[in-house]
Amino acid sequence: MLYICNAMKTKLIGTNDGSFTLTNEYFGETYHSINGAVSESVHIFINLGLRNFKNSEINILEIGYGTGLNAMLTYIENIQLGNVIKYHSIEKYPIDDADFMEYAARNTQISEKIEGKTLKDFCIGWDKEIETSNNFKLYKQVVDFNEFIPSNNYDLIYFDAFSPETQPEMWSEENLRKIIDRLVPDGFFVTYCSKGIVKQALRNLGMTVRRMPGPAGKRHVLQAQKSSQSNIL
Repeated sequence: MLYICNAMKTKLIGTNDGSFTLTNEYFGETYHSINGAVSESVHIFINLGLRNFKNSEINILEIGYGTGLNAMLTYIENIQLGNVIKYHSIEKYPIDDADFMEYAARNTQISEKIEGKTLKDFCIGWDKEIETSNNFKLYKQVVDFNEFIPSNNYDLIYFDAFSPETQPEMWSEENLRKIIDRLVPDGFFVTYCSKGIVKQALRNLGMTVRRMPGPAGKRHVLQAQKSSQSNIL
């Protein structure tokens, strides 16, 4: 398998809610908030995103697989929600398998709720669909977002790229358009970034944008919803 960035290094660090994140030494950023990695992801991607669906068949697209935290939390929460989920995540810079496994094992909020074989499915094995359970299929794709062409329609988008300062091209209206076009009417888009340029780009794409209270250490995050009158490709 071709990893696009072989020089990337990560370091495990603790966060204020007792969970762990990784620092990405290539970009000089952490994958999650040091104020609480798990609590941040639950607040943004689970509470504002996944919990809009129950006992449904849904497709989720994640931009930025990172440590796999959002995928694992989605799997755990969905045990109660009862959705049938196809989870498609893309990542240009996959983390080393050993770093993945150490990260997942140290986060007991995760490792105590996902059995070892299934946990491994979230940490290794790229570019193939994995059936982690009867109602959760996971496809982790190594691809540059600038070159990514979505071929499916999605009910929910998790946008979890590094910041606009670090990866401005990821947040361009052009790149956002190609995934918003694939969001179904009434579908949701959630992200930690509430910068004006992101809000305006989403509004330009016909989204109803809500600035929501953020998790610890962050004032606001974004939840956007596509108009029920919108068309999809």
